[in-house]
Amino acid sequence: MVEDGMIVDVVYQGRERAVPELAGALAVEVGELTRILSAHEREILETHLITEVAGTLQELIAAAERQVLAMNAELEERPTSTGMRLRLVWRPSRKAPIGLAQARGRLLQTADAWTAEDRAAVGEFLQTQIARQQTEDAAGSWLEHLTAALDHRSWHEFAVERQQHGRWVPATGPASGGERVLAVSVPLFAAASSHYASAGSPYAPRLVTLDEAFAGVDDDSRAKCLGLLHAFDLDVVMTSEREWACYPQVPGIAIAQLARIDEVAAVLVTRWEWDGTARTRREDPVRPADPEPLWV
Repeated sequence: MVEDGMIVDVVYQGRERAVPELAGALAVEVGELTRILSAHEREILETHLITEVAGTLQELIAAAERQVLAMNAELEERPTSTGMRLRLVWRPSRKAPIGLAQARGRLLQTADAWTAEDRAAVGEFLQTQIARQQTEDAAGSWLEHLTAALDHRSWHEFAVERQQHGRWVPATGPASGGERVLAVSVPLFAAASSHYASAGSPYAPRLVTLDEAFAGVDDDSRAKCLGLLHAFDLDVVMTSEREWACYPQVPGIAIAQLARIDEVAAVLVTRWEWDGTARTRREDPVRPADPEPLWV
């Protein structure tokens, strides 16, 4: 203790140090440990993660591109009645991390074909994403940081384009009301099909519900859209003021026609079935009778 306060000396690394000297020594040690940790992270990435991560990313990106090609093949076969053609584009996002284009090109190659420069570039890109995630989410765990940083879906985005005057332009441009409906609906059907394709069972339901389906769309385009739902193997439940879905492109559908009269508190339900060629009236399903009691 002195007249003006207290003098503190701390024993650190075998010798007494004043607080300012201690702060400098700790800063040096933190820097050294950070360098060692970064080198250790890089070693882990290069020796254990890069090959596996690159292989997984390669499979996921290639599978997504194949799925987009398959969906675009279906869309190519079904232009609208006005001749409008649509396609999906899966591309690097406008908010993609810096260096994605170069890393993506390398990630699409077989890791065995990488040069030392390729391996270093991919390692630096992955480590940059992990470091950025650690900075943004300091409270997260190492596993959470890896999961978020290596999620390739956040690096990409989908866009819808339509063909106009022999070239592909964004589908958000000027168009008729029906074409705008199709530009939104058709790619969503393709996306739903892609999502349901991940189901483990081939018998899993692939349900799509549509309210006031295809409002403002002409009959020819309606038929093609419903045919597209069949091509994507989607199970559709829809409501419409006028749509019966009785088109050759639809192999089968059950219909419940609802009718009512003002001031009558009832709704008449008539049932029909379409088998791809003809519409047939069906009876209402019979409710089973209550079982006889076992005693009186």
